[in-house]
This record gives sequence, C-alpha cells and structure tokens, in this order.
Amino acid sequence: MRRTKDLEDSVKNYGNKLMTFRAFSIGFSVAVLALACGSDSGSDTDDDNEEPVAPIRETCEDNPLLAGCDLPDQDIDGNDIPARPEPTPDPVDPADGPSAEDLARAAAENVLASNCGGCHGPALTPAQASAGMNYIDDIQRLADEGKIIPLNSAGSRVIERMREGSMPPPQSLQDPVSDADINIVAQFVDNPRFWPGVEAGGGVCPDQVFDFDRLFREVARDLQSLDDEDRLTARYITLTNRYTAGVCADTTLDQDRQALSKLVNMISIDTTVTPPEPVDTEETIYRIDIADYGFDRAIDVVDADGNIVSFVDAWEAIAANNQYAVPFVGQDIDQAVEDTGTAFPVMLADSMLDAASIGNLYYALIDVDVNQTLDDFILNDLQIDVNQNLLDEEQVRAGTTKSRISRQDRVVQRDEIEIRQGVLWQSFDFQDDQNESIFESPFDFAEGGTEAIFTLPNGLFGFIIADENGLIVEDSDILLDTNQNNFRAVTSVSCSNCHAQGLIPVVDEVREIALANAITSGLNADEVEQLRNVYPTSAEFARIVEGDSQSFYQNALTRARVPTEGVDPMSAVFFRFDQDMRLEDAAGDMGLTAEQLERDLNVLNPALQVLEDGSVDRDDFTQFYVDSLCRLLIVNENNVDPDLCAAVDANGGIVP
Repeated sequence: MRRTKDLEDSVKNYGNKLMTFRAFSIGFSVAVLALACGSDSGSDTDDDNEEPVAPIRETCEDNPLLAGCDLPDQDIDGNDIPARPEPTPDPVDPADGPSAEDLARAAAENVLASNCGGCHGPALTPAQASAGMNYIDDIQRLADEGKIIPLNSAGSRVIERMREGSMPPPQSLQDPVSDADINIVAQFVDNPRFWPGVEAGGGVCPDQVFDFDRLFREVARDLQSLDDEDRLTARYITLTNRYTAGVCADTTLDQDRQALSKLVNMISIDTTVTPPEPVDTEETIYRIDIADYGFDRAIDVVDADGNIVSFVDAWEAIAANNQYAVPFVGQDIDQAVEDTGTAFPVMLADSMLDAASIGNLYYALIDVDVNQTLDDFILNDLQIDVNQNLLDEEQVRAGTTKSRISRQDRVVQRDEIEIRQGVLWQSFDFQDDQNESIFESPFDFAEGGTEAIFTLPNGLFGFIIADENGLIVEDSDILLDTNQNNFRAVTSVSCSNCHAQGLIPVVDEVREIALANAITSGLNADEVEQLRNVYPTSAEFARIVEGDSQSFYQNALTRARVPTEGVDPMSAVFFRFDQDMRLEDAAGDMGLTAEQLERDLNVLNPALQVLEDGSVDRDDFTQFYVDSLCRLLIVNENNVDPDLCAAVDANGGIVP
C-alpha cells in the first residue's frame, strides 16, 4: 500500500503527480464508475454441473499469468510477448493523505503539464517558452494571469484551446487532449469548493428580487391557462432563489437551467425526453407535467432505518425528502394547491436536485428496488442473462490494472438490455484477498464491489453501486470522488459528473497478454476463441463505447437541451448548493434581498448571526430554514402554514 508521505511528496511536486498516485488522478472529475457501474456476481457457468469457462490455475507451472510468474519471451506464432503491466498500488486512506483539493489540483496540473509542458513548462525560461508562458502546471498562476477563469471553464482560454484542438498545436505531432482529461481541468476550475470567496462568472444583478408572493402569483396565473385535467398534473420548479441572490437571468443562469432539465429527465422512467417549460419572462419558473416523467405513479422508498415508506406519487416522495419544500397558505398558493391537489406545487430547483439525485430516493425514482441484489435487478428488471451471454460470446469485456477512479483492478463488461432498446455496462472491482492479478482468468474472478450504468427508457443513464455481496448501496469506498470529504463516490451525483459526456473508454490489458500466453496458460481452443470474441481489440472496444455514448446518452442530452461537452451541470449545481452560504444565498432561499435579511438577522436563530459578515454551513442553515421563514415572512400575503410554524417553535426552532 502506498504510504502517506509518498502522496504528500507527490502533491508538493506538481510536475509528476499522477504518475505517483494514479488512482487519484481524476481530480475534480467526480470520480466514479470508470466506464460502467453494475454487476453480475456468481460463476460463469450455465448450470451447477458444468465447469467454469476458464478455471483458475494456481501455480506458475499451470498458469504463468499469475503474479510473480516469469513469462515466456514469444508466443506460439513467434511474436514478442508484451510485459505484464505493473499492478497499481493501493492509495492511502483519504483521512491520512492529502486533501481533496490537493489531489484534484494535482490531477488537473498533471494534465496540463503532460500535454502542454513542452512549450509552456517550468523548465523553460519566459524567453524560451511559447508566448512567454512557462507556468502551465500552476493552476493559481494561470488564474492570476487570466488564462483560466475560476468557476467559468467555458470561458477559460486554456480549456477553450484544448477543446478546439489548438493546444497542443497540430504541428507538435502530439495527440489531442482527451475529453476525459480536459474535464479533469474544467471540473477543478468550476468547483466552488476550490475557489472560496470567488463569485461565479457572468453578470451580477444585486437589485433584483422574486419573493414568494410574486412566485405564487405567477404559478397561480399559469395554472389558470391550463384545463382542469392538466392542472392536476402540473408542477413547478423554480430558480427564483438564485435570481434573488443576485444571479442575472441571462446566460448566467443557464447552468442551473440545464441542471434542472437533466435532473427531471435522469429520474424519469418515461420513454421520451421532455425539457421543462418556462412560464415567466425571466425564465426562472418552469412547469412540468408529472405524467411526462412517470412521476405520477406511486413509489416506495427505503428510509435510513430500512423501513419502507409509501408515497402516492414520485413528486410527493421528493417533497418529503426536500427540507426546502415547505407548505404555505395564502390566496395565491391556496389556489395553486387546490388546482394541483398537492401541498407542494412548487419546489426550488437546487434543493430538489440535492434531494432527488442521491441515495435510496434516487433508486426508487428510477425503479430500482434496493431490497433486491444487483444481480436480481439485472436478471429480472432488465432481463439480461449475463452468464448465458458470456457463453454465447454476446458480451464485451475489457480489463485494466490502471483504473483512474478505483482502488482495485477492474473488468468492465457490456450486455444489451433484452426488454427494450438499451445497454448495460458493468464494472467489477477486484477483492485484494481473493485475486492476485487481473490476469488470473479473463472470465472468473471474485468481486470486491460492482457498479452499473444502464440506459433508461429515454436514453439517459441510470446508475447503481453494489457492495461485494451484490447488495445495492448508496456509496462506495472502492470508487473515489475527490469532491466528497471522505472520497466516497455517491450515486448518482458522482456517476453523473464522471460521465458528463457518456462512457469512458478503458484500454484493455487482458486480451494481448492472455492470447500471447494461451498455450503456457493451458487455455484450450474454445477458451481462446471465447477470449478473442469477448475481449475485442482496443480500437473495436473504443468504437463500441463511443457508439453507445452517442446513440443513447448524448442524443438524450441534446433532446434535454443539455450540452454534450463541458462539465456536468447537475453535479456542478449539487456541489454549489452544498457549499457554505453567503448572506445573498441565504436571502435568496428565503425570497428576500440581502439588505432585508441583514436588517432582520437579529430575530433569527443565533447560529445564523454569522451571515452578517461571514458565511454559514449549508446544513446549519437548512436546520433553521423553516423557523427563519416563519419569523421573517409574517408580513407577506402568502406565509408558511401556521400549524407548521407552531410545531417548529415548540421544538426549539427545528422541524419536528
């Protein structure tokens, strides 16, 4: 296992960071699910009486592919045998190593140094460096010099040039920077956690306000334009809190708009992609029809205690888990409640995203029963028999010892969904104590954890993480996400961020070595043929990955009006929502101007007094959100339900 000091030295030496802690190289890129997420556990046999397709051989004499065995110099055809890749060392526990910011910065700077250091590296003097720029591996210097714009990767010249293919220049004969590597840099630039005190790019409009009275009037007005049947399934999701916090309604709010559209379609079980419909001139209030996404069906959610909680529809399940979904009373909201039949006809977009995109609620929304195993979901819900597909050679696999986001060796696997159009990509992380090497057997290994990416009926991705027993879980300690304080990858946010553009190709290391050593390993002719068919060449595998990404995921993103390049808007909003809050942010969430909130801070819980000249933790603000609304909105035409305010007051300012 790699020692903490090695990682600390690597962080100090930014010129070669990724080479020394490869498993952390994802940086900001919400590291999760190298390509697929999902599993078929169990042996690769067609019944209990048959031998495994490729039985494990336990000695060097039986199987030279085992770790520590010497390989022959040439294969049966006289070709040189490639060297076995060195195993990737295990990273240290995050608690003992560098911070998430250090690792993310190191990963981003390594991408820049390795791709652009020849012309812009620190080994060159300003006179020698192209355009006098010799600090390409220094993120902070790039920001100071205006080469990157914090929180605005799309407008950062360094990233623009990598995306357009002009850096490195074609005449350098270097390969273009891959989309995955560009995103490592872009996601660091766009992560508000790494730029404290920096305002988001775009216009700042401090004098605009969209309070709850105006919000509910707009909603009531729009409902009157619908017929009675459509009113019952109409719901509203709003960005007015961001608008009131000073974010201009022009393109500055586009990332929030894109995140909203991606969210509702990524938790949809409908076959179509339907962008939400703006209903106000500023395009800060959006209407959806819950029937368009399957949100009108009853669902069951497993809570933190393992109890099943039933909801009349998916919208009510989201509202119950969204601490910013608060019942109001008043002429406008009462009309909206009557028309829609729900106490929560309106939700703030970012808090809705925060609630609906993770955990067991997310699983319930995409119809994944967490009380079944991942294998059962694959077999029963997707109707994929992965074992039979392997025997029939209708499966595609690749294996790597160099996963950028996992602590273990990995095998990724593709199967087609049987009940409808779509694909399932599975990823298997090896158990250290049961697998010496990924090369023991191309077909049989013990899983230390599994992940699945499968196409939803509308073409977007659904994500699942399972433990070594195949049990569906909310996060993983094998997959790494440097955006999380504990580095654990969380479904679906970590997955969505890593797969912003689709599937990530894996360079297979198994096929070439296994075929070269087929005779000395004892593989028979059928096993060799199966190996050739199941593990395609790198070029063919890349073509398959790109085809699935384009035909399903990117096509669906386009229909949702979400860009297919750049950072993932959904995870960007998720991480922005989770950061410490300024006075303007808190005021926006309460439908107030910053001046109004600052004037009345003295009537709020003392824990929020720090907003006067500092920031407050999001969780602390959330705890007293309803209490604050009850105290500050008493002069509004629409106010928090007085029964809820009384209950909160009796419970010390916290929702009981």
